[in-house]
Amino acid sequence: MSRQDVLKRLTSSERTLIMGVLNITEDSFSDGGRYLDPHQAFAHAKRMISEGADIIDIGAESTRPGAIRVLEEIERKRIVTAVKLLHEAFPEVALSIDTTRASVAQAALECGAHIINDVSGGQLDSQMADVVAQSDCLYIVQHWRAWLGKDSERDTTYYVNGVVRDTYDELKAQVEAVLSHGVKPQQIIIDPGLGFSKPTIDHNLPLLMHTQLFTHMGYPVLIGASRKRFVAGLVHEAGLDDNEETRDDMTAALSVIAAQQNAWAVRVHNVERNRAAVQAVIASRGYNDVLSLEHNDESDTIVPNNSDDSNNSHTTVIES
Repeated sequence: MSRQDVLKRLTSSERTLIMGVLNITEDSFSDGGRYLDPHQAFAHAKRMISEGADIIDIGAESTRPGAIRVLEEIERKRIVTAVKLLHEAFPEVALSIDTTRASVAQAALECGAHIINDVSGGQLDSQMADVVAQSDCLYIVQHWRAWLGKDSERDTTYYVNGVVRDTYDELKAQVEAVLSHGVKPQQIIIDPGLGFSKPTIDHNLPLLMHTQLFTHMGYPVLIGASRKRFVAGLVHEAGLDDNEETRDDMTAALSVIAAQQNAWAVRVHNVERNRAAVQAVIASRGYNDVLSLEHNDESDTIVPNNSDDSNNSHTTVIES
């Protein structure tokens, strides 16, 4: 499959795509240290692909609050090694690079990467938009306020007009900034940045429930809720123990909401569960026909509008 075929599939899919997370870091909040070894990283990526990942998102620097930045040359080496291995073995799979550094993005693109996933939305490296503009890659612009750990989170979590309105307006300004550098509109994917300067359930669920609103900006929307702090909060509210299993279960539920809201993709650690969750949404869309209600003395009968098609119609009877 050619590069253009992969890019076309990414931009023309009618279902929510699954982006599997591959952290080749020491200290990512969920699985830091597990996949630093290139062979372990490759095996994990291969497993996610077999479980249905459409995209592998490769990150070599943790962006969790308080994380210590990795040296640029180390990040670049990790990324290039992973991209070369995966691109050679799985040329049909889209590779996304989770980086805020233009030099790392450039090196990855030269090795075959298809997407640059910049959590700073172009704000941490002024050269990032220029690198993207000179490529045919897709560019994920995430809502971003600060590198948490350098700046106090207390100063970045207040949204004067509400989290949805302010995130929308700030993200739109970020998009306009990268467009001014020559990035093409068709390259852009937006991400409201769940968990970034948004630590609580009250920050994140309103954004998730307004995914459809963000699509009105005119760009595909990526949702990344997987295993984050607010997901742990939801697990706790459900009366469950907080661990990877319960966070993955809750993430899958959130992926259903994202897919129902027409998210372009969900970024997840557990591919299998989330692929199944999204598939349920896809399957349910075949049963969204408007129904008419007929009444008689025995029951209320719901008849689909296509009831004249005897091969495809269904009648559901609700006992009175």
